[in-house]
Amino acid sequence: MKKLRYVKDEGMNKKRWLRGGVAICLSAAVLSGCATGQDKQGSQKDLANSLKVMYSGSEDYFYQEFGMLFSAVYPNIELEVVNTLSLENTLLDQYNQDMNKALDAFIEQEQPDVVLLDPTTITSLIENGKLYNLDTYVAEESYNVGGFNPGLHDYMKDIGGGQVYAIPSTFRSQALFYNKDLFDQYGVPYPTDQMTWDEIVALANHFPTDGAPSDRIYGLEMAWSKELTEVVNVLATAEGLNYFNSDTMQMSIDTPAWESIVEQSNQVLTSDAIFYYDYIYSGDYEASSESSLGDPFLEGRLAMKLESNYYIDTIEIAQNNAQDPEDIVQQWDMVTAPVGLQNPDSTGYSMFYNLFAINAASTNKEAAWTFISYITGDEFARVQSKQSYGNIPLRAQYFDKGDGRNYAAFYKLKPINNVPAYHQVPQRFVYEFPSMLQQEFASISDGQLTIEHALSELQIKGNELLATEIMSQEELKLYLQEQQDVLGPGVITR
Repeated sequence: MKKLRYVKDEGMNKKRWLRGGVAICLSAAVLSGCATGQDKQGSQKDLANSLKVMYSGSEDYFYQEFGMLFSAVYPNIELEVVNTLSLENTLLDQYNQDMNKALDAFIEQEQPDVVLLDPTTITSLIENGKLYNLDTYVAEESYNVGGFNPGLHDYMKDIGGGQVYAIPSTFRSQALFYNKDLFDQYGVPYPTDQMTWDEIVALANHFPTDGAPSDRIYGLEMAWSKELTEVVNVLATAEGLNYFNSDTMQMSIDTPAWESIVEQSNQVLTSDAIFYYDYIYSGDYEASSESSLGDPFLEGRLAMKLESNYYIDTIEIAQNNAQDPEDIVQQWDMVTAPVGLQNPDSTGYSMFYNLFAINAASTNKEAAWTFISYITGDEFARVQSKQSYGNIPLRAQYFDKGDGRNYAAFYKLKPINNVPAYHQVPQRFVYEFPSMLQQEFASISDGQLTIEHALSELQIKGNELLATEIMSQEELKLYLQEQQDVLGPGVITR
């Protein structure tokens, strides 16, 4: 039987789907948008005829993602894409890698009407008066804030210090997929929304653990490899824990909460009911068919799997490509991703990003709001739901496929708003701490270190790295070369 390599890369999947049916979807969507746009011509006469939009990718990708649909509805508004390459290649060095100062300078220099941000850069721009308050716009009845997925409005106010300054255009989320046939076969109760990892692992342990790796049943897949670091990262996400505090630039790993997570992860590693993808690379696991991609859930031999919304398309593609669709999992559903004990209504497995705001200095605020309100509005969400980008529409009603499955699992929990500001972190920490973490945790697994001692060491060593200077691009290049000379090529992967 042929052994297949499964590559867990959502970016690759996204690009593959973009090469497929998106052009057809966009054509149909544009035709639909044009029909709606004709009704709006009267409202366009007072809008500016050009709009500068800040964007981090190519102009072509901007039009694929946003511009084509918007231009079909608002043909009188000419869009000018302001690429952030100068920010990344010049201004960051000019301002000693200080993203907040570089972003301020970029906005002053380019004067975009619409500004693209991430959650970690908004606070500084608000404090510096760079962003326009959107509360009045958002309150308009025609905008339909109530149509957003649960928690989005609160999230917008959280990142704006109680007011709305930016609105996300993109949402991705994870849920726990489960195979109903396997649960029925072994008499195990189905998982439910808002279970903890302890409860999920307990369910997984009800499934048999005997048999050859390529033939047996597995209860759960939750991490890439059977290493303490991998499992700790997954469980810590549910609790919203970070290794460091980006406001104080101090480590936060030597705490009772982290100690509890590492102990829990050690317990998870003792279970034989859990599947890890490094089993495939060990040479023991063989895929049952080309269309299953070496994925035991697709093959009907894995009971539960934490995955993103992309995975729905993966299942459909596997079924469409299989010689016999019955070989691919049929009776499956979803519940929310596991939650933490301290945050039962929130999740670290969902994220809003590509946040659009209005430049406070813009003279085209009405046109800027027209753009933002359209790409975050009902009509755009309806059209986007028929495309294959892999993102979830911001408005939950357009994601349900009407097949009785629990698509609300992706929306039910509020994203935890504590993403570390990695752009403010010294590069030595980014490059060196992951291997340091892996070494210390490996020592725990080997019994060489206690959890308390390892976390204390990581607190001290991590703080030393956080205290180092942020390097210029030239200094970073020399540093990376020195690291490769010492450790060998290919060692640095981040």
